[in-house]
Amino acid sequence: MASLLKLSLLARRLAPLTTWTRLVTTTTATATPSTASTATSHATKDAKKELLAKFGNLTPQPISIAELLRADRATFAYLSSEIPIRLANMVLELELLPEQLLRQGNCAAILKDYVTSFGEVVAFEALEEPVTAEQLQSFCDTLVSLRRRHLDTVPHMAEAVVRMNQEGVTAGVASSVAYFLDRLYANRISIHMLMSQFMAMQGQDRAVTGLVGVLDPQCNIEEVAREAYATAALLCDQEFMDHPHLVVTNQDVTDPAAPWDTAVTAAYVPAHLHHIFFEVFKNSMRASCELAEARGLLEVPPVRVGIYRSADDITVKISDRGGGMPRRVQRRIFDYSYTTAADAEIPDAEPAGLQGDAVPMHGLGYGLPLSSLYARYFNGDLRVASVHGMGTDTSVYLSNLSSKAEEGLPVFGDVSRRRLTSTAKVAQDWTDMSGHSYD
Repeated sequence: MASLLKLSLLARRLAPLTTWTRLVTTTTATATPSTASTATSHATKDAKKELLAKFGNLTPQPISIAELLRADRATFAYLSSEIPIRLANMVLELELLPEQLLRQGNCAAILKDYVTSFGEVVAFEALEEPVTAEQLQSFCDTLVSLRRRHLDTVPHMAEAVVRMNQEGVTAGVASSVAYFLDRLYANRISIHMLMSQFMAMQGQDRAVTGLVGVLDPQCNIEEVAREAYATAALLCDQEFMDHPHLVVTNQDVTDPAAPWDTAVTAAYVPAHLHHIFFEVFKNSMRASCELAEARGLLEVPPVRVGIYRSADDITVKISDRGGGMPRRVQRRIFDYSYTTAADAEIPDAEPAGLQGDAVPMHGLGYGLPLSSLYARYFNGDLRVASVHGMGTDTSVYLSNLSSKAEEGLPVFGDVSRRRLTSTAKVAQDWTDMSGHSYD
């Protein structure tokens, strides 16, 4: 079945590349020497646009954690066919953004970078397997180049959105941009996941640490939570000179005879889980410390974490007693432009990815929206329930079955095209309880 799928993917995608080669060759053959260079440039641009359109109309093929754990699944054949499709989807949606955002310098640069990346990686799509060692090394070098090029996509797009909002936009434009950001970052997460897994699997099936690529087949949820908590505690100590204590409990509800504190494990990406926990803990710590200061408490209320395994899901419930938030605030916590923290200034220094010291992620309101995307990426979820005056419960849901933990991918098509180009303000339908959706 895997061989048939690979052959199908290759056959379906070879035709567009042949078209590009034929267009460039025909145009340059009929050009005079004085215009050959210009003709080649125009032909290449036209061919790239045609390729983008064709690849953008192809549907991405999602992959599950169970498949990623297999050495024969995230292969050169799969990535060289799949990454161009996902990049093309991103480019076509970027081109449909409202003019107010597209004219921002950072947004225009992001679009140009993704077009460049598409042109670089699509060149490998026509290579026949087995590829040589030199071709494989060239492909790996290209993936490294792609990752570096898009390292600062999130903070740069955040700055572009801030600049756009400062100019003033209608509610319809803001809604269209919010819809796009979810899709952009979800696609970005998926592409980086494929590249990281492929690169980490080169030359080894399993690392000394037990990781298979960047996946841990037996990821200990409590260990990752404690590591993320320690990281968030350092930031909290810097600002408040204190932090709440952590109380963790585990329970496997599928086995009534299991001890209360039986460790809960799952096949997952530790880095994704750490990112989610860190953002939630950071919010809980800040709320708890601010409440303790306001009420003159001698001790900061603890943050409690309950980790539960059921037949289908793993639920991580993070509870604080930091005063909660009113419903008008809770309705906006997943908006990229909304934050309950003090306003952050856009830094003058060049960022260095999400971990850069100059990146103003605190105060821009990107923590929870991105954490939600990471949770939903492998068929999970992140939900928040708050009691104003008391505290907040955040539930992180993970799929207990690695075969069911399949990528949730945005697909470019008529629905997304209409959503991106329709900037008229639409009254909210109160009966629509569908929540977040990529489609």
